[in-house]
Amino acid sequence: MASFAKMKQKGLETLACVPELARMPSFLFWVLMILTVCYFVSDSILPFSNGDIAYYVVVGRGMLRDHLLPYTYAFDHKPLGVYLVYAVWDYIVPLPYGKFELLACVLMAAFVLLCRIFGSFNNWLAWLILTVGGSVFGVLDGNTETVLVVGEALFLRLLYKGNTQGDPFLFFVAGLVFSGVVNVNYLSAVCLFLPSLLLFLAPGWFRLKHIMLSAMGLVVGLLVLFSPYLVEGHGALQTYFSMQSAFLHHYGASLKARMRSVLWCGIYTALLFPVLQGWFKRFPLSLHGTARKTLLLPLWFLSSVPAVILSGHPFEHYFILCFAPAAIMAAILFEKSYAFPKYSLLPFALFSIGYMVQDTRKILNERLYYNRVDYAFLSKEIGTQKVLNIRADHTAFYSADLRPFDVYLFPTHIDIVFGKENAWKRYMQDLVRGPAYVLTPYDGCARNQVEPVVCRWLTTHYKRIYSLNTRRVHTEKAQRFSLDLYKLVLSERSGYLKGAAPLLKQD
Repeated sequence: MASFAKMKQKGLETLACVPELARMPSFLFWVLMILTVCYFVSDSILPFSNGDIAYYVVVGRGMLRDHLLPYTYAFDHKPLGVYLVYAVWDYIVPLPYGKFELLACVLMAAFVLLCRIFGSFNNWLAWLILTVGGSVFGVLDGNTETVLVVGEALFLRLLYKGNTQGDPFLFFVAGLVFSGVVNVNYLSAVCLFLPSLLLFLAPGWFRLKHIMLSAMGLVVGLLVLFSPYLVEGHGALQTYFSMQSAFLHHYGASLKARMRSVLWCGIYTALLFPVLQGWFKRFPLSLHGTARKTLLLPLWFLSSVPAVILSGHPFEHYFILCFAPAAIMAAILFEKSYAFPKYSLLPFALFSIGYMVQDTRKILNERLYYNRVDYAFLSKEIGTQKVLNIRADHTAFYSADLRPFDVYLFPTHIDIVFGKENAWKRYMQDLVRGPAYVLTPYDGCARNQVEPVVCRWLTTHYKRIYSLNTRRVHTEKAQRFSLDLYKLVLSERSGYLKGAAPLLKQD
């Protein structure tokens, strides 16, 4: 009881840091608390709330379990470090549900502790701003940006402590950390550009030795990270980068997508503008003495804005790169009893509440659909045999622990790399090799999601052994967990080669 009373008191002290909450009517306050609890609980009833994370785990499992490099197991355009992080977490936390929500909560706690170097604030309040306020950007999904901002915070902390404590070794360690961070997302180099310039070049902090030590750490870190590629040889490292480059060339965002990305980046920045405005009012600009530390967070924010825009796609979770330092600035301002202009934070609060409601509803629906798929049957039936995926959602590969037949496993990868008009040729090349099982979207042939030539081949040489429409009603577009599983019935390879020859000559 005593411990509960302590927790209650601590919670009240945390909420008291935000005057707006204290002035809120009791009814609205409790509605907000109940909504927040429902939001956290809803994220814990699915194995993942964002499909990207499931794909990273699939690629990572191939690395840890089968000892295969990403491009020989399953391809994705993210750098190597992403798959290692998610595969290790998948291995050490064998929870069926809420695994990545827990990862997000742990990462945000680590982020808060690392950011203590930038100023004093209430840890719990900062964590709540990141997780609850971060509903706008899907923080609890645990996407790569949550990993990235923690690595960035560690890098900046090491550089700052290296300067203030006069410890050159910390600059070497910072270089090691940067090698890992940049291999979670290459855009981290953009995010860290301005704060790094300050930490390396500000009056009194500039030392050529420090820059050299950081560069050495970076080189050592990259050599360690890519050592498996160097050991394998035979152009493995060149293949790794060339496949990424080729994919990104085709994946480049359209002008419309880029304009939407800029628009949403502007909207999110406007929502956080009261925090930026309050920061510069409370902490005047200065490059001298301890005051220059107050420049690190806003510089980090400003560097992250072009990184978000450069990504080219208007996905909310990209803006976590900007939101994370802004959340720490807000927590510091609350600790300093800064009086925000009346209603200035209301637009962001309304956005957060709206996204919490939307995400909670979406996850409850997804849980209903997800439970209808018999992943245990898929796992038992297929075992360790490889499965060719033809535009089906990759969820089955995560939940049933399946192995991919083609390295381009993600539903849209083959369309992106080879073009929609040529994708069928790649699928036919795979089918000629006789994969034991094939996954397609539910009723993919009738819904024109699979090309007729591929469908004819499946009809001739495969038997559909599992078919599920998770919506249970026919709609024009099937829900993403819906699928058909085909099993090979013709095992003579000669029959494949003979039957495929005329098909592969078609345009």
